[in-house]
Order: sequence, then C-alpha cells, then structure tokens
Amino acid sequence: MGHLIGNDYLQEHLVTVAKNIVLAIKKAPMITGRTPIEAEIIWGEDIVPIIDVIEPVAKAARYVQWDYQTLKGCYDKGEPPVIIGIGAKVDRSDLGWNCGACGFSTCREFNKYAKENSGGGQLGGPCCNWKLLDFGIACDWACASAWQYKVDNRIMGSVGFSLMALNYLPNSNVKLGLALGPARDMVYYSREEMHKKFTYEEEKTDMLKSVPTMFTCFPGNGNPMYKTKDDWWAPPEFMDVKYSEASMDAYQKIVYEQVPEAVMKHVDKISARYKKEK
Repeated sequence: MGHLIGNDYLQEHLVTVAKNIVLAIKKAPMITGRTPIEAEIIWGEDIVPIIDVIEPVAKAARYVQWDYQTLKGCYDKGEPPVIIGIGAKVDRSDLGWNCGACGFSTCREFNKYAKENSGGGQLGGPCCNWKLLDFGIACDWACASAWQYKVDNRIMGSVGFSLMALNYLPNSNVKLGLALGPARDMVYYSREEMHKKFTYEEEKTDMLKSVPTMFTCFPGNGNPMYKTKDDWWAPPEFMDVKYSEASMDAYQKIVYEQVPEAVMKHVDKISARYKKEK
C-alpha cells in the first residue's frame, strides 16, 4: 500500500525511464557491429554545469538560446530534465572496408591521418562514416524509446557541445545529449519557458535569421527574394550575405574565452568521477 503526492516521484521515474532508454541504446542495431556506444545519465543539480556551458554560446547562436532558455527555465521551476549523454568513438576504423566515404582510399590512410589530426568541437573529425551511422542509429533508438514511454524529449547538439567541453564520456569523440521531461507536453517544441520573452518583431527577425529557407521565394535566379513582410513584393527584399568581422570576433571571444571560463568552474569535479571509477 502507498500514497504518492506531488511531483518528486515523477522526477524519480524519469531516471528509471532513462535507465530503460540506455538499454535500448545498447540494443540498437548497427551496420558495423563494431562501434561501442557510451551512455551516461545526468540529473538534478549535476545538469547545472551543462547549462552553464551552454549559456555563453546562447548569446551567439539562436537555436542554442532556445535550448538554454528551456533547460534553465525547467531547472529554475524545480522541474529539471534528466539528460542522457550518448557518445561513440568514430575517429578510427577497424573495418578494413576501404570504402572511401571518409575521403581516404583506405582505412589505413584514414587511421593514420585521424591519429595525427584529431578535430575538436562537438563532432570532432575526421570520422568513419559507417561508425557515425551506428552512432546516429543509437541516438534514434534512444529518442524512439523515450516516446514509447510517453516522455517528452529532444536530442540536442547544444548539450552535446557542453558534454564535449566538460569531457563527459571521455572515451567518445562524438556526443549528443537527450533531454527527458519534465512531465509536461511538448516541452522542447512549444517551449513554454520562452513564451512572452520576446516581442513580435524580435520573434520574426529571429525566425528569419534562424530558418531563412522557410521565407525565401524561388532562389533559382541566384538572387533569392525574402518574404519578410505581408506585402513582400512591394518592394521586394533580397538575401544579402556579408562577412562581419565584428560578429566573428564576438563569436571567437565566446568560444575561446567565455566557454572555457564556464568549463573551468566544473571540469575538475567531473573528471574526478572518472578517475574514481578507474
């Protein structure tokens, strides 16, 4: 017998669901059968470092801003999502298929180059395309499993960037984060946490900049026209893409100064956990 009241048990159940999703990740069918997939479950106050690292990036990337506002808003409401970090090591090939999809004639050439020229960022590179497909399949299975449990979720590159910066899943060089819950509908699609945060004009400008292809006329003449207003033809406006040194400088400052500052606040504590496991 028992009696459950409030929302605490819902948060606890999200962790249970996350464990079942990790089982699905491990069971995901693979093309190669040789791509070890890592998965970790992060919840409660342990998601704060992830949010902290995303915050400066949100200033420069609007899609990341949406993720940041949603994750932080849920956390501040006392409804923190549970995050599943998913990763794989895809910068080596033990296949010997010599398919050339990576850009090299043989797997041996690819391995030699990748060993000496490992990339950075969220997805690193160069990558074995077959192993990257395996990683994508595992992420797909994670999302599908979450929906089977009727848990609102979204796979996030922004969280993957944060996991990479904080060195979660240290044996992986590609990482994505699956956010689960809270127990509401369409958390990451209607994004209640962002409602009434911007004016109509800000929202319109935001959408034009973030998904410009949704507002273009036929671009085949090489001079794409934008539908930026109701009477978009009078007079017409055209896409004008220019390099902005000021914008690039601001972005570089975020990536090379503000993100490392956020990382340094948390990375020792996170790395200590992996040392303890060894």
